[in-house]
Amino acid sequence: MFSIAHLNFYEKGDLLMGKKGCISLVVLLGLFILLSTPGYAATGSEQDIMTRVDELQKQVDQQQKTIDELSAQKSTLTLSKQIDNLKINGDLRVRYERRDRDKAAGGDDVLERMRARFRAGLLWKNSAENWEIGAGLTTGGEKGTGAFDTWGENEFFETGDIRLDYAYAQHTYGALKLTAGQQKNPFKTSWLLWDSDLRPTGFTAQYGAKSFFVTLGAYDVKQYTLSNSNTDFGMLYAVQLGANLKADDAKIMLAGSLYSLDGVFERNERPNPDYTYMIGDIYGSAGIPVGDVKLTLYAQTFYNFGAEGEEGEGVLGGTLDPEEENMGWVIGASAKIASISAAYSYAQVGADSCVGGLKDATFGSGVSLTDIKGHKISLYYNITKNFSVGGNVLLYEALERSNQNEVTLYQADLAYKF
Repeated sequence: MFSIAHLNFYEKGDLLMGKKGCISLVVLLGLFILLSTPGYAATGSEQDIMTRVDELQKQVDQQQKTIDELSAQKSTLTLSKQIDNLKINGDLRVRYERRDRDKAAGGDDVLERMRARFRAGLLWKNSAENWEIGAGLTTGGEKGTGAFDTWGENEFFETGDIRLDYAYAQHTYGALKLTAGQQKNPFKTSWLLWDSDLRPTGFTAQYGAKSFFVTLGAYDVKQYTLSNSNTDFGMLYAVQLGANLKADDAKIMLAGSLYSLDGVFERNERPNPDYTYMIGDIYGSAGIPVGDVKLTLYAQTFYNFGAEGEEGEGVLGGTLDPEEENMGWVIGASAKIASISAAYSYAQVGADSCVGGLKDATFGSGVSLTDIKGHKISLYYNITKNFSVGGNVLLYEALERSNQNEVTLYQADLAYKF
C-alpha cells in the first residue's frame, strides 16, 4: 500500500517552495489518491509505484524548463541602462486631392491624385542626465516642404520613399533647452509662414518661463557651391520673444520674431546685392471657451525689411516693385466641439514678403508660392480618439499680377494617429 511516508524522499524545499515544488506536490497528491484506490493497490507493487513517480517527476522538470524559457522570451525589447523609457508614435494620412485650375491662357485643367503621408518617431529620455534623443522617419522626397507620397506617380503601383524626418539631441537645464540636429520647428507661427513639414537643421536655445519665452536659433538652410568650387553654408539666424497671458478664461499668446538669412543664401537666391532677407513677424493667438466650444482666434503679419530694388528686381520680376510687395498676413479662427473641429482663414502673401521655398507649399500650388491671396476652410470629425475623417478647401489667386491662374483645391483625408 502506498502511504504518505513515501513522499519523504523529496526534499521539503522542492514541495513547499517555488513553482516547480508546487507542481510536484499536486502531481504526487493526485498519484497518491489514484494509488490508494483498491483496484490499483491490488495490482501494483511498491517498486512499480516509485518508478512511476520518478517518471512523472522527470516530466514535471521538463515542463518547468519549458515554462522558464518561455517566460524569459516574453519581452525581447530592452533599453540601455542610461535610458529611462522609449516612446514610439506616428501617424498615417491618406488623401484624395483634386486641383481645378482656371488658366489665364484658357484651357482649364484638373489634377487628381491619391497621396499618403506616413510618419513614425522614436523618443528616448534619460532623466538622470536631462537628455532627450528624438528621431523620425517620413514619406516624401528630398524637398523639405513635401512629406506626401503620390500613388503611382511614375510607375505601376509605385513604391514610396522613406527618409529621415528629424534627428536631434536636446539637453535641459531647468527652464533652458538646448537642441542640436534636425528638429521640428521651434517657433510659434501660423500654418502659412513656415510649412508644417519643415524641419530646421542646426542649433536652438529656448528659455521658457510661465509668462514668457525666448527662442534663439542658427540653421543651415542649404549648401551652395561658390565660384571657386568651394562650398559654404547658406544660414538662417532667428530670434523670437513671446509672452503667455491670461484674461478671465481666455489664454493669450503673443510672439515677435526676426529671421535673417546670410549673404551666401542671398547671393545665390537674389543676385541683386541690395536685396536681403530680413523678415520680421508678429503672431498672436487667443483661446476662448464659449460654452462647450473651444474657440481659437489667431493672426500673423510678416514683413521683409530687406526687400530692396527697382521695379522688376523682385522675386517674381515683371512689373512688381519689391519695396511695395514686402508684406504678408493671415487671420483665422478654429472651433472644436465634441468630436468636430472646423477652421477658416484668409491670407495674403506679398511677392517679396518671405522666402517662398519655406512657406506653406500647398497655398499657391498651380499659381505661385508668393504674390498670392485666398481662403482656407477645414472640417474634421474624430470617429475615435485616434481616427479622423475630413478635409480642406483652398481657393486662391494672384495678389497683384493680372492674367494669372485661379485655383480651387480640394483635399479629403483619412488619418490615424498611433
